[in-house]
Amino acid sequence: MNKNKIIKNFKKLFLLLFLLVLPFSLSSCKFKWNKSDVSTFDDYTTSLFASVLGNDEFTLHWLLKQQEDFGFNEHGNVSLPTPSNPSILSSVAINYLFGKVESYDYNELNFDQKMTYNVISDLLLNYNSKTPEMSYLSNNYLGSYLGYQAQLPLLLSEYKFYDESDIEYYFKFMDIVPETFKQYVDYEYKKADKGYGMPDYVIDKVINQCVEFVKESSDHFLIKTFDARIDNLNLTNEKKIYYIEENIKRVTGSLCDGYKYVRDNLGALKGKATNNLGLAHYDIGKEYYRIKFRDATGYDISIEDAIAYVDTKLNSCIAELRALINSDPELVNKLEKTTLMNITPKEQLELYKDEIINHFPAIEKYPNINVKYIDPSMENHFSPAAYMTSPLDDYTDEYIYLNNAKINGDYNYLYTTLAHEGIPGHMYQNIYFKTLNVNPLRKVLKNSGYTEGWATYAEIYSYNFCKDFDQNVIKYLKLNDLINGILTARLDIGIHYEGWTIDNLLSFLSNYFKGYTYEKAQKIFEQLVEVPTNSQMYYFTYFKINDMYEKAKTSLKDNFNEIEFHKLLLDCGPVPLRYVEIVVDEYISNHKN
Repeated sequence: MNKNKIIKNFKKLFLLLFLLVLPFSLSSCKFKWNKSDVSTFDDYTTSLFASVLGNDEFTLHWLLKQQEDFGFNEHGNVSLPTPSNPSILSSVAINYLFGKVESYDYNELNFDQKMTYNVISDLLLNYNSKTPEMSYLSNNYLGSYLGYQAQLPLLLSEYKFYDESDIEYYFKFMDIVPETFKQYVDYEYKKADKGYGMPDYVIDKVINQCVEFVKESSDHFLIKTFDARIDNLNLTNEKKIYYIEENIKRVTGSLCDGYKYVRDNLGALKGKATNNLGLAHYDIGKEYYRIKFRDATGYDISIEDAIAYVDTKLNSCIAELRALINSDPELVNKLEKTTLMNITPKEQLELYKDEIINHFPAIEKYPNINVKYIDPSMENHFSPAAYMTSPLDDYTDEYIYLNNAKINGDYNYLYTTLAHEGIPGHMYQNIYFKTLNVNPLRKVLKNSGYTEGWATYAEIYSYNFCKDFDQNVIKYLKLNDLINGILTARLDIGIHYEGWTIDNLLSFLSNYFKGYTYEKAQKIFEQLVEVPTNSQMYYFTYFKINDMYEKAKTSLKDNFNEIEFHKLLLDCGPVPLRYVEIVVDEYISNHKN
């Protein structure tokens, strides 16, 4: 079993659009609403769209190509989220604006409206479940995986220049980085004073990222990518030279200054953390984990029930794998000779388009699919792959980023990774949902458990296309992926809810596998401590989606239609999966003989 896959940065970290993360509740503000006419529901939810996007240029630029088509006729404010300004909406505003959804009779709504209602009500549930103290556990502006200093370089490198004004705003964003990053560092000091300090091993990783970022100087990749992007604009040579020089000033000046500040000032916090373990070791940690688990998975269940579910799946997969190995003495030798992919990533994605025709609903027109590689300077700190979400109103071009250092010539891993990020995973699901005539709010308020669960389901499903290979080998690869994934989910619960230490984690792993050292266990432990419930978004949700598939297939027998089933899931869109499960159960009930 390839144990290294457990610690491959959880495969990918879906890039976040900063201001779509709503702040924590300062108070549970409830408003009383009279019953609203169902005919006004679409108008109400459409009005929320503008409130969610607000007036932040970074968010608007990423989400909308033609902002004026959505009523945004001017550029927004230049800002990045900070502890003093975490969101465009206050607690009162969120409860006032989103709380109105409860004034509508759910049973009177159509399908799309019900899904919109579910998304809004779930957002409010998770939002109002959190206490002010929990913000210190949640607002991690700096971090080696999801910290803004880790994500900002790629986001800047992909910032689109539709016209010259976009260049000017791009410069403005770089200009505010020093002050913004100073606020991040100051906030970490505040967190440490409150007893929520960053562990030393995370501090070391963040500092190292900053050190490497400022190394490049005049050969910085943000200089190279900028020069390429302005070539697409109709600029005079004089203008080009001017913008190139201005960009160099900012990359080597204000942008690097921000990273230098973090580099030079974060280290003083080492040794100040009162907890280098999981959430369970904070007084509010277990309750916060419950809320975060519900948000990550879309299931409102007890953690004890989640443990039972995960243990069942883990033990079942391991038993199946052991039986497979015992049945085929030559399996290991065959594995070493098997390579699932011997074509380029772009060619593989094109092949997937043909493979899914008989399994997934058709998309009338695919975009231009672009595969790019992470700059070498970011390889050590970036996930193996990432899909860059295209604007809501345009999918002419879609982009997938690969990390050569993390893929490391593993073409079997690359095979499923492309299915996850591309087709029939993130890219396919995103394009399909854009083609639906749904309220634009639905395209902004997305549930990550659904999107990552679907992408992981697509990743595992891609093994079905390997009909020309030894099926025992394919079964092994599939089970290996599932075991690594659900095992990571189990460790996550152990660390953050049951309070496991590294010794506890090592003991648990040793019950299943041989050869785990303390050093290996420590590496896994530190990764999981930093991103609680991240693995649940991928693997707990995958198994729930697969359960729906198996239930529909078993219940409907000859009436089961795979394309129709997948269409059902995709038409629900990115809502918490417990609502998708209700839709599937109704579908099964209506289609039985």
